[in-house]
Amino acid sequence: MSTVESPPAAIVARPARFPSSPRAILGGGLVALAIVVAIFAPVLTPYGPNDTDFLAVLQGPSLAHPFGTDELGRDILTRVFYGARVSLLVGLVSVLASLAIGGLIGAIAGYLAGWTDTVVMRLMDVIFAFPSVLLALAIAAVLGPSLGNAILAIAVVNLPVFARIARAQTMVVRSLDFVEAKRALGFGGWNILTRTILPNIAVPILVQGSLLFAAAIITESYLSFLGLGAQPPTATWGNMLRDAIGFLELAPWMAWFSGLAIFLTVLGFNVIGDALRDFYDPRTA
Repeated sequence: MSTVESPPAAIVARPARFPSSPRAILGGGLVALAIVVAIFAPVLTPYGPNDTDFLAVLQGPSLAHPFGTDELGRDILTRVFYGARVSLLVGLVSVLASLAIGGLIGAIAGYLAGWTDTVVMRLMDVIFAFPSVLLALAIAAVLGPSLGNAILAIAVVNLPVFARIARAQTMVVRSLDFVEAKRALGFGGWNILTRTILPNIAVPILVQGSLLFAAAIITESYLSFLGLGAQPPTATWGNMLRDAIGFLELAPWMAWFSGLAIFLTVLGFNVIGDALRDFYDPRTA
């Protein structure tokens, strides 16, 4: 029975370990930095994200405030750290939700084929036809501005991506010998799908998830910038950029550091995604 569970060697392109290329190390370091400042923000800064000091309004970077202060005297470094919490939360929850739902839907469509595949994938095509940012904006606008609705909007936008990948991979794996052997031994479709097919299509789905994590952070910043994400006074990078618009000439540092945080975090996840994709691509074996 154990030989039926195990896929042939050709299915596994690489061992299950993290790549150690310079790109992966760079990306991992940037992501690790974002995670560390998000988790330990209360320890790393003596200020609260919404602590105001009207005697320190619009101060430039200094020893007391390394990233300067905003129009209310709030410490920008502190708000950048706390903003990392929101961005990582949005990326994690939205990507996991769309990965789980979209991946399962796509795998079911690819395994059952026929009318199920047609109906499911046409529905995914309808969602995929809309530009992702515009669709997220529309969903968030209809549901109302809040962090939860922003997460839901981003998750919906990413569903077709995971569904398409899962469907394509499932259609390849379902015809392989070890799957046919389980079917011949009388295993049910749900057992084959969850115990055999899904584990063997997980790598490309997870790689895509790391790339969409970066896209989710950008989309959340768009939504917050437009007032459709987390509402003030919650510290988010998008909110900070919106607040900085009226002070770009007087206090440009209000935009510098929140924009840099977005850039470095998105770069980290994109680099990790590229490194994982190259590492697990059988054509580079």
